[in-house]
Order: sequence, then structure tokens, then C-alpha cells
Amino acid sequence: MVFHLIRKELLEQMLSFRFIVLSAMGALAIWISLYSGYNHYRERVDDYRMAQAATRDRIEEIDDAENWSEFVYVGHLEHKPPVPTSIFVRGLEPFLGRSITNATTIRRLNRSPAEITPLFGVFSPLDLGLIVQIILSLFALLFTYDAVCGEKEAGSLRLVASFPISRHHLFLSKFLGALLPLLIAFGMPLLLGVAVLLLIPDVRFTDLELSRIGLIFIACGIYVSVFTCVGLLSSCLTQKASTSFVLLLGFWVTTVVVMPRISLIIADSFRTAPSVYELEAEKEAVSKSNGERWREVRARWIKEHPQWSKTPEGREAQRLFWRKTRQEVWWEPNLSQHARLDESFRNRYDARLNLAVIIARLSLPFAFNNATVRLAGTGLNRQRQFLTTFHRYYRQWYQWFIDSVDDAQLRRINSVKYGEYKWDISDIPRLVYKETWPQEDVHTALIDIGVMIFWGLIFFLGAYVALLHYDFR
Repeated sequence: MVFHLIRKELLEQMLSFRFIVLSAMGALAIWISLYSGYNHYRERVDDYRMAQAATRDRIEEIDDAENWSEFVYVGHLEHKPPVPTSIFVRGLEPFLGRSITNATTIRRLNRSPAEITPLFGVFSPLDLGLIVQIILSLFALLFTYDAVCGEKEAGSLRLVASFPISRHHLFLSKFLGALLPLLIAFGMPLLLGVAVLLLIPDVRFTDLELSRIGLIFIACGIYVSVFTCVGLLSSCLTQKASTSFVLLLGFWVTTVVVMPRISLIIADSFRTAPSVYELEAEKEAVSKSNGERWREVRARWIKEHPQWSKTPEGREAQRLFWRKTRQEVWWEPNLSQHARLDESFRNRYDARLNLAVIIARLSLPFAFNNATVRLAGTGLNRQRQFLTTFHRYYRQWYQWFIDSVDDAQLRRINSVKYGEYKWDISDIPRLVYKETWPQEDVHTALIDIGVMIFWGLIFFLGAYVALLHYDFR
């Protein structure tokens, strides 16, 4: 009997006009999101290749010994490569910087798509994450808001109850009859779109990326299932379909729109956001203090060696002394003190962010969005990984620059001892960024998926209990 009930529910759903319309709209939205994601990724790949070529040309242009200062005050750009998983979940990629200069003036990631094209900040990117988070969740509620109360209004529920059917089987048929058509209607277009993407030569996924994409799809299925349970619960708690629809609409607006924003407001109230301007001022003060110390050391040495500029040996000694003291008095202290300031700033920022995340996880859409962005690698973590790689590279690059300038000066001072000076930057360090997929992101995503499963069980049990006590008359 239970199989007949499930078959009846499936046929009623899949043969209804509502199912046909919503399925067509959902399939169209999924295909548009995948097409948009592919176009975005292809543009990012083209931009990255052109930017890399521009950087190579820029380095080759500096072919004169008099242009050493350009390395410090102008420098050249290094670029963050695109990630193919952004086809599915764009995350923060459109708003995070993708180029950074190694000049000693301002080193921050800039030139994000939203910075170049401000319209990105006006229109949210249409990706699979947004489609599932907003559109499919609403569709799940539209599929289930009248699953029980609608039948009661039509009078068919009393007829079904007159047969020797247990309420357990009835609930199971209602749940599967609503969930399976949803998963089929939106899963088939998604799998078809992914199959097309895999055939495109420009898109190459590693095995690890494919496994993460699989987890994203699982998160999508769980998310839709939870909203299916919410719709059933509302339908089992009300006597009229209109009342159920209003309750679900209020629930959807609260969870999707209101709760994630409230979490940030609450976090700001308990843990104030650190100021990046305060951080930059502290760094500037540290650099200024260390610079003054280095100038004092140099002035003391010049006072002790007043004839240093009269002989090649004296100029050589001066250059070697400056190299040694610059490293000990200015460069190394700057690096260590700046690192401590950055760590303190990051700890304060992360404390505020973690509090906001904990509160926002009460919202199903936030838990889903956080899980998918983590799995796709399109959030702040990948930005931090790139910056960490850049900072390690910058230390090597700046050391190369200092050594090259010192070597040039020593060769000019004493060419007999050090050899003739020749302009050569063939050994200039370049940034090599290797994509990493930290397990921390997977662990965090699994926590968010666990939160969704927890809420799904709560709503599932709530709907089950409500149906057991529902008045079929």
C-alpha cells in the first residue's frame, strides 16, 4: 500500500501544471547560472594570461641600470590565478582583489572585477549557489505548502484516511512524493550542465576539485530537503493552504534575508571591528622608528669615519656596513614587528567574524552558503593563502633587490675586486602560486552541512509528529 501512496504522490506532483512550470523555470535558471559561471571563469583566465604577459613585458622594459629605483617605487604586478570551481559558486571572487604590486609603497590586492566594473556591486552574480539558496528553496516551499492542508480543503484527505493506511506511511509518501520530484527536476538539468562543462577544453578540474564539487551538490540536495521538511511541517500545522503559504513566506524572508544580517550587527555590538587604518598607522610608526634608528647608526659611523669617501676601500667599507646594519636594524625588525601587528589585527578580525558565523549558522541559507563557498575555495581563505604566498615571495624579492643594488655599488666602487658591473636581472624572483585546498575548509563545510542536517531532522520530526496529530476531518 505504501508504494501505491508514493506512486500516487509522485504522479500528482509530476503531472501537475505547477510542477511543469517550476521545473522549467528551475532548469532554465540552473543552465543560465552555469553559462554565466563559465563565461566569468573564461574571462578571468584570459585576463590572467594577459596580466602575466604584461608583467613580463614590464620587467623586460626595465633594462637600464639607472632604473633600479623603479623596482622600489613602481615595481610590477603579480596576479592571483582564477579557480575553476568558481563556475559553480562565485562566492567573494568578484569583490576580492586579484592583482598586487611589489612596490614598497602600498601592497594590497586590488583590481577586482567589482573595482573595475562597479555594476558587479549592484547586480549579484548569478551562480549555482545563489540559484539553490534563493530560488530552489522557494520552489521547495511552493511544492509542499499545501501537501496536507490543501488535500484537506479539497476533501481528498478524509477519503485517503478512510482506507486502512497508517499515518506513518502517509507521511512517508508525502515526504518522498514532494522531495523526489524536486531532486529529479533540478538534479537532471544540473548533471546535464556539468556534463557539457566537462566536454569544454577550457575547463579542467582536478580530482580534488571534482570531489569538492560533489560535496557541493550533496549540500544542495540536503538544503532542498530541509526546505521540503519545512513546507511539510507548515502544511501539517495549518488547516488552510493560504495560511501555510503566508507562514512559509515569513519563514523564508526571515531565514534568507534577515537573520544573516542580524548576526553581523550582533557581532559588531560585542566585538568591535578592527580598523585597517589603525593597523597601517601602527605599521608606519614602526617603520619610521626603525628608519630613524638606522639613520642614527649610519650617522654615527660616518662621524667615526670622516674620510670614508676619499678612497675606494672606504666607500666599500661604507657599503658593507650599510648592508649589514640595514638588515639588522631596519629590515628584520620591520618584518617581525609588522608580522606581530598583522597577527593581532587578524585575531581581532577573526574573533568578530567567528562570532558572526556562529550566530548566522542559525540561518539555513547562511550555513549552505558558507559550506559551498568553503568547498569552492572562493572565499577569504584562498585570498589569505595567496597573500601568504606573496609575502614569502616578497621577502625573497626584496632581498634579491637589496643584494643586487649592493652588488652593483660594490662593482662600481671596486671593479678590480668584484668585477665589472653589468646590468642583469635574469635571476629576478617571480611569484609561483600553487593552489592548495586546505582540509580546514572541508571540516568547516562539514560542520555547516551537519547544521543543515540537524535542522532537517528537527523539521522532519516536527512534521511527522504534527501529521500524527492532524485532524483529517
